[in-house]
Amino acid sequence: MNCDWQRDLRPPTPAAFLPPALVDETGWDILLALHSDRHCALGLGKLASLASASRDVMQRWLSALEQQRLITGDKNARTGELRATLTPAGRELLDRYLSATSDLQISTRH
Repeated sequence: MNCDWQRDLRPPTPAAFLPPALVDETGWDILLALHSDRHCALGLGKLASLASASRDVMQRWLSALEQQRLITGDKNARTGELRATLTPAGRELLDRYLSATSDLQISTRH
C-alpha cells in the first residue's frame, strides 16, 4: 500500500466547511432558511420573515448571494411568485458546513 500519511491524515482545510466570506448573520439566515426548504416553496415574503430582514435588506442580500453563485432566482410555476433557491454549489457548501459542525458537536459530548 502506497500512502502518504502526512497528506492523507491531514484534516481538510477549514475553509472547505466555513460559510462564504462576507456573509453576515442576515445572509447566513437566508442560506439556512433556503437549505431547510427542500421543496423550494418559500416565497420572498416568508423568507424575509424567517431572516428578520426588511425588503431593502433582502434585495441587497439576495443580489450578493446570487453574485457568489450560492442562490438563484426563479418563479413558482403555479403561482408566478418570485422565489430564491440554493444553487447546487450553495447546497453543497451548506451540507459540508453542517456536516462538519454536527461532527464537532458529537465529539464534544464524549
